[in-house]
Amino acid sequence: MLGDVIRGAARQEVAGALGSGNSDLLVKGSPGQGIWAEVPWLSVFDPLVTRTATQGYYVVYLFHARERLVHLSLNQGTTEVLREFRGSANQVLTERAVFVRRRLADFAPRLPVHAIDLGSDRPLPSGYAAGHAMGMTYRSGAMPDETTLRHDLQTIVAAYRALTFRGGLTTSTSSSPDEGPTDLLEERRYRMHRRIERNPHAARRAKQHHGIRCQACDLVMAERYGSPGEDFIEVHHLRPLASLREGEPVRYDVATDFAVLCPNCHRMIHRMADPSDLDALREVLHATS
Repeated sequence: MLGDVIRGAARQEVAGALGSGNSDLLVKGSPGQGIWAEVPWLSVFDPLVTRTATQGYYVVYLFHARERLVHLSLNQGTTEVLREFRGSANQVLTERAVFVRRRLADFAPRLPVHAIDLGSDRPLPSGYAAGHAMGMTYRSGAMPDETTLRHDLQTIVAAYRALTFRGGLTTSTSSSPDEGPTDLLEERRYRMHRRIERNPHAARRAKQHHGIRCQACDLVMAERYGSPGEDFIEVHHLRPLASLREGEPVRYDVATDFAVLCPNCHRMIHRMADPSDLDALREVLHATS
Protein backbone atom coordinates (compact mmCIF):
# COMPACT_ATOMS: atom_id res chain seq x y z
CA MET A 1 0.00 0.00 0.00
CA LEU A 2 1.24 3.46 -0.79
CA GLY A 3 0.46 4.60 2.75
CA ASP A 4 2.99 2.08 4.05
CA VAL A 5 5.40 3.07 1.29
CA ILE A 6 5.31 6.74 2.30
CA ARG A 7 5.97 5.83 5.91
CA GLY A 8 8.83 3.54 4.88
CA ALA A 9 10.15 5.60 1.94
CA ALA A 10 10.33 2.66 -0.52
CA ARG A 11 11.16 4.33 -3.80
CA GLN A 12 10.31 1.36 -6.02
CA GLU A 13 6.70 1.42 -4.91
CA VAL A 14 6.39 5.18 -5.33
CA ALA A 15 7.73 4.83 -8.87
CA GLY A 16 4.97 2.30 -9.56
CA ALA A 17 2.34 4.73 -8.27
CA LEU A 18 3.28 7.58 -10.62
CA GLY A 19 0.73 6.54 -13.23
CA SER A 20 0.89 6.00 -16.98
CA GLY A 21 3.13 8.22 -19.06
CA ASN A 22 5.60 8.88 -16.25
CA SER A 23 8.13 6.11 -16.72
CA ASP A 24 10.79 8.67 -17.63
CA LEU A 25 10.74 10.16 -14.12
CA LEU A 26 13.42 9.21 -11.59
CA VAL A 27 12.69 8.35 -7.96
CA LYS A 28 15.46 8.75 -5.40
CA GLY A 29 15.55 9.00 -1.62
CA SER A 30 17.67 9.71 1.45
CA PRO A 31 17.21 8.30 4.95
CA GLY A 32 18.09 11.70 6.40
CA GLN A 33 21.21 10.74 8.29
CA GLY A 34 23.63 13.39 9.49
CA ILE A 35 23.27 17.07 10.38
CA TRP A 36 22.95 18.37 6.80
CA ALA A 37 20.32 15.79 5.76
CA GLU A 38 18.35 15.70 8.99
CA VAL A 39 14.97 15.36 7.26
CA PRO A 40 14.39 12.10 5.30
CA TRP A 41 13.10 12.63 1.78
CA LEU A 42 11.89 10.72 -1.25
CA SER A 43 11.98 12.67 -4.51
CA VAL A 44 10.59 12.44 -8.03
CA PHE A 45 12.81 14.05 -10.68
CA ASP A 46 12.16 14.90 -14.31
CA PRO A 47 15.63 14.40 -15.86
CA LEU A 48 14.94 17.30 -18.26
CA VAL A 49 14.83 19.53 -15.16
CA THR A 50 17.19 17.93 -12.64
CA ARG A 51 18.53 14.60 -11.43
CA THR A 52 19.40 15.80 -7.95
CA ALA A 53 17.68 17.41 -4.98
CA THR A 54 20.36 20.11 -4.82
CA GLN A 55 19.11 22.11 -7.81
CA GLY A 56 16.13 22.81 -10.06
CA TYR A 57 12.66 21.86 -8.85
CA TYR A 58 10.98 18.53 -8.18
CA VAL A 59 8.32 16.60 -6.30
CA VAL A 60 9.33 15.31 -2.88
CA TYR A 61 7.96 13.52 0.18
CA LEU A 62 9.51 15.28 3.21
CA PHE A 63 9.35 13.52 6.57
CA HIS A 64 9.06 15.67 9.69
CA ALA A 65 12.15 15.58 11.91
CA ARG A 66 10.19 14.85 15.11
CA GLU A 67 6.50 14.28 14.42
CA ARG A 68 4.84 11.37 12.62
CA LEU A 69 3.83 13.27 9.53
CA VAL A 70 4.97 13.66 5.93
CA HIS A 71 4.56 16.43 3.39
CA LEU A 72 4.05 15.83 -0.33
CA SER A 73 5.70 18.92 -1.80
CA LEU A 74 6.47 20.67 -5.06
CA ASN A 75 9.81 22.05 -3.95
CA GLN A 76 13.12 23.52 -5.06
CA GLY A 77 16.80 22.64 -5.06
CA THR A 78 17.64 24.12 -1.69
CA THR A 79 21.36 23.34 -1.44
CA GLU A 80 22.27 25.29 -4.58
CA VAL A 81 20.33 28.34 -3.39
CA LEU A 82 21.90 28.16 0.08
CA ARG A 83 25.35 28.15 -1.45
CA GLU A 84 24.61 31.05 -3.79
CA PHE A 85 22.55 33.37 -1.56
CA ARG A 86 23.69 32.34 1.93
CA GLY A 87 21.84 34.43 4.53
CA SER A 88 19.11 35.51 2.12
CA ALA A 89 18.53 32.02 0.69
CA ASN A 90 15.22 31.40 2.46
CA GLN A 91 13.85 34.71 1.23
CA VAL A 92 14.80 33.77 -2.34
CA LEU A 93 13.21 30.34 -1.97
CA THR A 94 10.02 31.82 -0.51
CA GLU A 95 9.73 34.34 -3.34
CA ARG A 96 10.21 31.60 -5.92
CA ALA A 97 7.57 29.47 -4.20
CA VAL A 98 5.09 32.35 -4.45
CA PHE A 99 5.97 32.70 -8.11
CA VAL A 100 5.35 28.97 -8.69
CA ARG A 101 1.92 29.21 -7.06
CA ARG A 102 1.04 32.07 -9.38
CA ARG A 103 2.29 30.17 -12.42
CA LEU A 104 0.31 27.10 -11.32
CA ALA A 105 -2.77 28.92 -10.01
CA ASP A 106 -5.07 26.28 -11.51
CA PHE A 107 -3.34 23.55 -9.47
CA ALA A 108 -3.19 25.45 -6.17
CA PRO A 109 -6.73 24.50 -5.01
CA ARG A 110 -6.02 20.82 -5.68
CA LEU A 111 -2.73 20.97 -3.74
CA PRO A 112 -3.89 23.28 -0.95
CA VAL A 113 -1.04 23.03 1.57
CA HIS A 114 1.05 26.11 0.77
CA ALA A 115 3.21 26.20 3.91
CA ILE A 116 4.97 23.39 5.78
CA ASP A 117 7.03 22.90 8.92
CA LEU A 118 9.67 20.19 9.25
CA GLY A 119 10.47 20.57 12.93
CA SER A 120 14.01 21.89 12.49
CA ASP A 121 15.63 25.30 12.06
CA ARG A 122 18.81 23.87 10.54
CA PRO A 123 19.71 25.20 7.07
CA LEU A 124 18.46 22.39 4.86
CA PRO A 125 15.13 21.63 6.59
CA SER A 126 14.31 25.33 6.88
CA GLY A 127 15.23 25.71 3.22
CA TYR A 128 12.85 22.91 2.27
CA ALA A 129 10.11 24.66 4.23
CA ALA A 130 10.82 27.97 2.48
CA GLY A 131 11.03 26.34 -0.95
CA HIS A 132 7.69 24.52 -0.67
CA ALA A 133 5.20 25.83 -3.24
CA MET A 134 2.17 23.52 -2.89
CA GLY A 135 1.21 20.02 -1.87
CA MET A 136 -0.43 17.86 0.79
CA THR A 137 0.30 16.87 4.40
CA TYR A 138 -0.42 13.42 5.87
CA ARG A 139 -0.37 12.39 9.54
CA SER A 140 0.32 8.92 10.81
CA GLY A 141 -2.94 7.37 12.01
CA ALA A 142 -4.97 9.56 9.66
CA MET A 143 -3.44 8.52 6.36
CA PRO A 144 -5.85 8.70 3.39
CA ASP A 145 -6.73 5.56 1.50
CA GLU A 146 -4.59 4.20 -1.30
CA THR A 147 -6.67 5.71 -4.08
CA THR A 148 -6.41 9.21 -2.60
CA LEU A 149 -2.66 8.93 -2.05
CA ARG A 150 -2.10 7.85 -5.64
CA HIS A 151 -4.36 10.60 -6.92
CA ASP A 152 -2.47 13.22 -4.90
CA LEU A 153 0.86 11.99 -6.23
CA GLN A 154 -0.32 12.00 -9.83
CA THR A 155 -1.85 15.47 -9.39
CA ILE A 156 1.39 16.97 -8.11
CA VAL A 157 3.35 15.26 -10.89
CA ALA A 158 0.95 16.85 -13.40
CA ALA A 159 1.65 20.22 -11.75
CA TYR A 160 5.38 19.52 -12.01
CA ARG A 161 5.05 18.80 -15.73
CA ALA A 162 2.95 21.93 -16.23
CA LEU A 163 5.50 24.08 -14.42
CA THR A 164 8.19 22.97 -16.85
CA PHE A 165 5.93 23.64 -19.84
CA ARG A 166 5.12 27.11 -18.52
CA GLY A 167 8.74 28.14 -18.10
CA GLY A 168 9.86 26.54 -14.84
CA LEU A 169 11.38 28.99 -12.36
CA THR A 170 12.27 31.48 -15.09
CA THR A 171 10.43 34.70 -14.35
CA SER A 172 10.78 36.26 -17.81
CA THR A 173 8.64 35.00 -20.70
CA SER A 174 10.34 37.13 -23.37
CA SER A 175 12.75 35.79 -25.95
CA SER A 176 15.95 37.52 -26.93
CA PRO A 177 15.25 40.54 -29.19
CA ASP A 178 16.31 38.82 -32.40
CA GLU A 179 15.31 35.24 -31.77
CA GLY A 180 12.32 33.12 -30.95
CA PRO A 181 8.54 33.57 -30.85
CA THR A 182 6.65 36.22 -28.95
CA ASP A 183 3.33 34.44 -28.46
CA LEU A 184 3.13 33.15 -24.88
CA LEU A 185 2.16 29.59 -25.84
CA GLU A 186 4.90 29.45 -28.47
CA GLU A 187 7.36 30.84 -25.93
CA ARG A 188 6.50 28.00 -23.56
CA ARG A 189 7.09 25.49 -26.31
CA TYR A 190 10.35 27.23 -27.18
CA ARG A 191 11.53 26.91 -23.59
CA MET A 192 10.65 23.21 -23.56
CA HIS A 193 12.48 22.82 -26.88
CA ARG A 194 15.62 24.46 -25.46
CA ARG A 195 15.41 22.43 -22.27
CA ILE A 196 15.42 19.18 -24.27
CA GLU A 197 18.37 20.37 -26.38
CA ARG A 198 20.36 21.18 -23.25
CA ASN A 199 19.80 17.81 -21.59
CA PRO A 200 23.41 16.55 -21.33
CA HIS A 201 22.51 12.89 -21.85
CA ALA A 202 20.48 13.61 -24.97
CA ALA A 203 23.25 15.80 -26.38
CA ARG A 204 25.93 13.19 -25.78
CA ARG A 205 23.87 10.41 -27.35
CA ALA A 206 22.97 12.58 -30.35
CA LYS A 207 26.66 13.35 -30.98
CA GLN A 208 27.52 9.68 -30.68
CA HIS A 209 24.87 8.83 -33.26
CA HIS A 210 25.25 11.70 -35.75
CA GLY A 211 28.95 12.52 -35.40
CA ILE A 212 30.52 15.99 -35.39
CA ARG A 213 29.99 17.17 -38.99
CA CYS A 214 27.34 19.90 -39.36
CA GLN A 215 24.33 18.34 -41.05
CA ALA A 216 23.46 21.62 -42.75
CA CYS A 217 26.70 23.13 -44.09
CA ASP A 218 28.97 20.06 -43.75
CA LEU A 219 31.50 21.89 -41.58
CA VAL A 220 33.76 20.04 -39.16
CA MET A 221 34.82 22.65 -36.62
CA ALA A 222 38.37 21.32 -36.20
CA GLU A 223 38.98 21.67 -39.95
CA ARG A 224 38.44 25.43 -39.69
CA TYR A 225 39.57 26.25 -36.14
CA GLY A 226 42.11 23.57 -35.36
CA SER A 227 42.42 22.17 -31.84
CA PRO A 228 39.85 24.59 -30.24
CA GLY A 229 37.22 23.05 -32.55
CA GLU A 230 38.19 19.46 -31.87
CA ASP A 231 35.09 17.29 -31.29
CA PHE A 232 32.89 20.41 -31.02
CA ILE A 233 29.36 20.50 -32.44
CA GLU A 234 25.99 21.69 -31.17
CA VAL A 235 22.87 19.56 -30.87
CA HIS A 236 19.53 20.77 -32.24
CA HIS A 237 16.14 19.27 -31.45
CA LEU A 238 14.16 18.58 -34.63
CA ARG A 239 10.99 17.14 -33.17
CA PRO A 240 8.07 19.53 -33.74
CA LEU A 241 6.50 20.59 -30.45
CA ALA A 242 3.52 22.45 -31.91
CA SER A 243 1.14 19.63 -30.96
CA LEU A 244 2.61 19.05 -27.52
CA ARG A 245 -0.04 19.15 -24.82
CA GLU A 246 0.81 20.96 -21.63
CA GLY A 247 2.48 18.65 -19.16
CA GLU A 248 2.85 15.84 -21.69
CA PRO A 249 6.03 13.81 -21.09
CA VAL A 250 8.55 14.34 -23.88
CA ARG A 251 10.28 11.24 -25.20
CA TYR A 252 12.77 11.53 -28.02
CA ASP A 253 14.81 9.38 -30.39
CA VAL A 254 18.36 10.55 -31.06
CA ALA A 255 18.23 9.15 -34.60
CA THR A 256 15.19 11.13 -35.75
CA ASP A 257 14.59 13.91 -33.23
CA PHE A 258 18.04 15.54 -33.24
CA ALA A 259 20.55 17.01 -35.67
CA VAL A 260 24.11 18.20 -35.10
CA LEU A 261 24.83 21.73 -36.32
CA CYS A 262 27.68 24.21 -36.25
CA PRO A 263 26.94 27.33 -34.13
CA ASN A 264 26.08 29.47 -37.18
CA CYS A 265 23.62 26.97 -38.62
CA HIS A 266 22.15 26.33 -35.19
CA ARG A 267 21.53 30.05 -34.71
CA MET A 268 20.02 30.40 -38.19
CA ILE A 269 17.63 27.46 -37.93
CA HIS A 270 16.12 29.08 -34.84
CA ARG A 271 15.40 32.19 -36.94
CA MET A 272 13.50 30.24 -39.58
CA ALA A 273 9.73 29.81 -39.72
CA ASP A 274 10.04 26.13 -38.80
CA PRO A 275 13.10 25.37 -36.64
CA SER A 276 12.48 21.66 -37.17
CA ASP A 277 12.94 21.86 -40.97
CA LEU A 278 16.57 20.96 -41.60
CA ASP A 279 15.97 20.56 -45.34
CA ALA A 280 14.78 24.18 -45.59
CA LEU A 281 18.01 25.38 -43.99
CA ARG A 282 20.02 23.29 -46.44
CA GLU A 283 18.08 24.84 -49.33
CA VAL A 284 18.92 28.33 -48.08
CA LEU A 285 22.59 27.43 -47.87
CA HIS A 286 22.54 25.90 -51.34
CA ALA A 287 20.83 28.98 -52.81
CA THR A 288 23.37 31.39 -51.32
CA SER A 289 26.51 29.36 -51.99
